[in-house]
Amino acid sequence: MAGNRRGMPTLYGIVQYWRVGYEKVFPNLKASYIGWGEPFCFRCGWLAPVDDTQATLAAVWNSAQGWLDRAHLQDLALGGSNQPENLVPLCRQCHDIMDPCETRVEAIAYINDGIPVDSWWQMHTDTIFGSETNHYSPTHKTKLMRDLYVRWVENNRVIEAARRGNPQAVRRVEVLLEQARRRAEAEGRHFSYTIEDLK
Repeated sequence: MAGNRRGMPTLYGIVQYWRVGYEKVFPNLKASYIGWGEPFCFRCGWLAPVDDTQATLAAVWNSAQGWLDRAHLQDLALGGSNQPENLVPLCRQCHDIMDPCETRVEAIAYINDGIPVDSWWQMHTDTIFGSETNHYSPTHKTKLMRDLYVRWVENNRVIEAARRGNPQAVRRVEVLLEQARRRAEAEGRHFSYTIEDLK
């Protein structure tokens, strides 16, 4: 298995390990119903916005570097290894809130207790990044996701205010939806969400 940082396997190297027998450890893994053709976070199921039509599964998964972290189960500083059985792909948000785990069992419980990704967050990231994802370096992808998540949290506050009838928030949500619609149309994709879908 090819690796890079500190002898760690690639994302695809990690996936190769987990593809066999993952059900015993991660019974709710998204792969059980979508397969392995799209890179996803093992905890929340968020799909990394990469081109899934690349020639090989290895190319598809490895292009998700920066969108998905290679997260240690047992923390490296607490005796964990860089072997694939101690690594899982996690999105930036799930990795950021993960406490250092003393054991693999503790980390596996954290992953299995994950709440599925909000469909609006998935749609938002797909709309923002579309098929341009491979043009960013891994470091820049990480920064983009952190910045976008901060904006996402703020947008959720606006959406909640709009649901409560705040007129300024309603106007802001209409602007956000129009921007998303324009981006999708520019990329040849259909966008059908309206403010009514928020109610």
